[in-house]
Amino acid sequence: MNENKDSSYLKSLKDLVTKLIAKPVDFFRTMPKTGGVIDPLLYVVVTTMLGVVLSAVESSVSHGAGLHDLGQTGIWLIIAPLIAIILSFFLAAIFFAIWSFMGSGENYETSYRCLAYMQILLPITILLSFVPYLGLLGIAWWFYLMVIATREVHKIPIKPALLVFGIIAALSGLVYYSSVSSEMRSKEHLKEFTKELQKMPGTGGR
Repeated sequence: MNENKDSSYLKSLKDLVTKLIAKPVDFFRTMPKTGGVIDPLLYVVVTTMLGVVLSAVESSVSHGAGLHDLGQTGIWLIIAPLIAIILSFFLAAIFFAIWSFMGSGENYETSYRCLAYMQILLPITILLSFVPYLGLLGIAWWFYLMVIATREVHKIPIKPALLVFGIIAALSGLVYYSSVSSEMRSKEHLKEFTKELQKMPGTGGR
């Protein structure tokens, strides 16, 4: 009986993800605006755990993994969803205020559901980030989904949505670009330092 329920939930989750990715306009146009936050909350938890696993895979590929890393991943599989749950309510409150200021008549629950389902961007952006700067596509996609949700769910004209969320996306993109550039420069400096160190007598160099 429980297996059937689990299978049904996984199928509905798969259908939701597929529709959100393939037909985001239809998804937000038909998204239930009420019904509680349990389902979207579970969606936040599942996508966050998937993000933790993908981050661990990326770290393993880049730096190698040991028992210590596996232990940390296990801990983060518990901690990260709890942090994500708290942040999801906090961010929903912020964007509920933004949407309300823009003229939306929808309640907090509707705003929460919009943002929770966009959590699919987390694991996808992590995958994109395996290639430097490609994570910018995740930010661009977030901007696109926010504009659609604003128009289809909150019934706000597209121009103010483009302006408000365009500014947020641009700032996020600048922070991400700066972070990746800084990390790449640090790696390059570390390589140069290692090469110079190897040239010194007694360190294995000539």
